[in-house]
Amino acid sequence: MDICGFQKWLKQQQSTQLLLRREGHKGETGMYDSETLFNMGKYRVRFSGKHEAIYDYDTGKHYTYFEMDKRSDKLAWFLTEKLGLKKGDRIGFCATNSVAFFDAFFTTYKTGLIITTYNCLLREKELFSLIENEAPKVIFYSGEFTFTVMSLREKGFTQEFICLDEPCEGDTYCYSDIMNNEDYKEPVNPGLDYEDIQMLIHTGGTTGTPKAAMISFRSIFYNSMADSTGFQLSENDTAILTLPLFHTAGWNVFTLPLLSIGGRIIIMRGFNPTKVLSAIREERPTVGISVETMYKALAMQPDFAETDFSCYRILVTGAAPTGRELLELFWAKGVKMVNAYGMTEVGPNNMCHPVGLIEIEDVRAKWNSCGIPAPFNQVRFVDDEGKDVPKGERGELVFGGKLLFSGYWNNPEATAVIMHDGWVHTGDMGYLDEDGFCYISGRKKNMFISGGENIFPQEIEDVIMLVPGVLEACIVGVPDPKWGEVGRVLIVRAPGVNVTREEIIKTVKTELSSIKVPKYVTFVDSVPKNAVGKRDLNEIRKLFGKPED
Repeated sequence: MDICGFQKWLKQQQSTQLLLRREGHKGETGMYDSETLFNMGKYRVRFSGKHEAIYDYDTGKHYTYFEMDKRSDKLAWFLTEKLGLKKGDRIGFCATNSVAFFDAFFTTYKTGLIITTYNCLLREKELFSLIENEAPKVIFYSGEFTFTVMSLREKGFTQEFICLDEPCEGDTYCYSDIMNNEDYKEPVNPGLDYEDIQMLIHTGGTTGTPKAAMISFRSIFYNSMADSTGFQLSENDTAILTLPLFHTAGWNVFTLPLLSIGGRIIIMRGFNPTKVLSAIREERPTVGISVETMYKALAMQPDFAETDFSCYRILVTGAAPTGRELLELFWAKGVKMVNAYGMTEVGPNNMCHPVGLIEIEDVRAKWNSCGIPAPFNQVRFVDDEGKDVPKGERGELVFGGKLLFSGYWNNPEATAVIMHDGWVHTGDMGYLDEDGFCYISGRKKNMFISGGENIFPQEIEDVIMLVPGVLEACIVGVPDPKWGEVGRVLIVRAPGVNVTREEIIKTVKTELSSIKVPKYVTFVDSVPKNAVGKRDLNEIRKLFGKPED
C-alpha cells in the first residue's frame, strides 16, 4: 500500500471509529481502553514489582508494587463477591491517611467502583448530607472516627462499616481479615471506559456547600501525566504525603503521579511537623506539596535549622499563595519552593513552575506567580461576556482540556453554573505576563481562603442572621499570620438590642465548622452600599480590611 492509499485507509478508519462512538459503540478502541484500564496496576508491576511503592512511617511497614497489586485483588474480590458491589457503586472513607486508601484506588481499575473520601471534621449536618447524597455501600473508617460512625448508625445509616484499625461493636468485618484472606480469586474485567467515574472529591461551590466533583479515569490519567511531565518526575522520586486524602492535592499532586511511574510515597496518619522533619532526615524525599500553615509549622520547629533539605528538587505550596517571608526560609536552604495553582474541578495540576529549567534566582523573580500552564491544560482569561482579554490584561481564568471533571454528583444545576461550552470558569481573576507566567490577582466573588480551605461568606452570614437582633451581617477576609486569611464580620444591630460578640461566635460554632468562625466581630451602624443598593466591596475592604475588631 502506497502512502496515499495508507492515508485514505487511515481516514476511513478514523471516520468509522468516530461514527461508532457517536452511536454508542465502543468498537475495538473501546475494548482496548477497557483492557488497558483493567490492567493499569499490573502494568506497573511488570516494571516495578519489587520496588517500594508505599512506606507507612507510623507502622514501619513497607509495601512493594507487587504487594499493592495483591492487596487490591483481595479487596476487589471481597467487595464484589462477598458484598455484591457492582461497577458504579461507591465506597467511602472516614479515615486518616493509610495504605487502605491506595488498596481502594487500585481496586477501582479492577471493579469500576467509585471512591469517595470525607472530611470527618465537618459538622455532622454537613458530613451526613454528603454521605446521604452519595450513598456509599461501604464506609471504611479509622479508630479516630468511631464516634462519627456510631452517630451515623444512630441516625439510621445502614452502610457496611469496616474499621481499618480494630473492629468496633456492630462491625461484621475487619479490614485486617480482608487482607489476611488467601482464599480469593482475581477479579474479572468490569468493562471500563475512560469517561467512567473513578473518584468523587469534595469541593466548595459558590454557596460554600461542599459538592462532590466527579473525577473520571481520563482525568486521573491526564492529571498524572501533567504532573509527571511538568515536574519531570521519575521512579527515583519520593514524596511525603502531608495532606489529607479527602483533599484533591493529597491524591493528585505527586501522590498518584508517582505511583503511576514507579515512584515512592511515604504516608503518615496525620500531619506532625516533628515527625515530618524526622522523615526528611531519614528518608530523603525529593518532591513535596503542603499548604502555608504546614510549612510555617515546620519552620517553627527547633530542629528546622539543622534539617538538611538538599534532597528536595522542589517543594510546592498550594491552596493559597504563600508569602515571600516564609518562602525565603526554604530558599535559604537551597530548595526551589514555589507557589502553584490548582482546582479540584480542573486537575488540580493546572499551573506549575518549570523547576527543571530554572534556578533559585528565577524562582525569586517570579515568587508571586503560580507558574505556567501545566501540560494538557488549555487556558484562557475572559471578560464578563466570556470573550478573551488581551494578553497581560486581567480576566477570569477558565480551563479546558483532558483534565476537566465530569460535573458535580447529583447536581446538574451547579455544574451548569461553572461549566460553559466545555470550559470551567474558576471565578479567579488573573493574567499572564510577557514570559507566560500566571498571576492570580483576586477572586471574582467575595471568597477567602483560611488554612487552605475555601471560605464563603454567604453561608456564615446566613447563620449569623439567625441571632435575634441582627439586622445585617457582612463578612470579609482579612490577613492572618497563621491561617493566611480569617473572617471579620460586620454586624448591624437592631435599635435597642444588645447583641454580643459571644452570641455571634457561639451561634456559628454551633452550626458550622470551626474554621468558618469569624475571628473578628465589628459592630457598625451600616454596611457601605453602592448606588443601586448592593454592597460596595471595595469600600468595605478599604474601611474594614484590617485584622481587628
